[in-house]
Amino acid sequence: MILDKNGKIGGKVSIIDIGVILIVLIVIIGIFARFGNSMTAAVKSNEKFEYTVKVTGVREYTIDALNKKGKITDKNSKMDLGEITDVEIVPTEFQSTTATGEIVLTDLPERYTCYVTIVATGKESDDSYIMDDSSELSVGRTIDIISKYVRTSGEIMSVKVVE
Repeated sequence: MILDKNGKIGGKVSIIDIGVILIVLIVIIGIFARFGNSMTAAVKSNEKFEYTVKVTGVREYTIDALNKKGKITDKNSKMDLGEITDVEIVPTEFQSTTATGEIVLTDLPERYTCYVTIVATGKESDDSYIMDDSSELSVGRTIDIISKYVRTSGEIMSVKVVE
């Protein structure tokens, strides 16, 4: 028989040791399969992106700070993540119910929605846009806007490569 009285194969390696080694190998293969292929597929460096972020429910002082434009950085102000080039402002609307039960859209007083256009450089792969801080730019993702004048966040509405 292959197993001895202590449960070891050939007196040296136990079945538990083999099981642990197999689990570690499966995990390594899984990590490689998940993350190994997508980042290496046709990555173009130093592409210039223009993306629009929708920031909702802000007050006038945030609009003033966004209109000063300026560079966007990461949380530690160490990486340049782009520059604000344009800010469009519209009133913020919300749904309210009338006394008769009808749902209507009304403007939220002293609150605005801003569409902030940011130009940045990064990498483009077959299926994503990647910023210099390794964050992915994709429509629907929430992103922080941190500059010398403002700190807010919003939802990415569009992303495109510019020449």
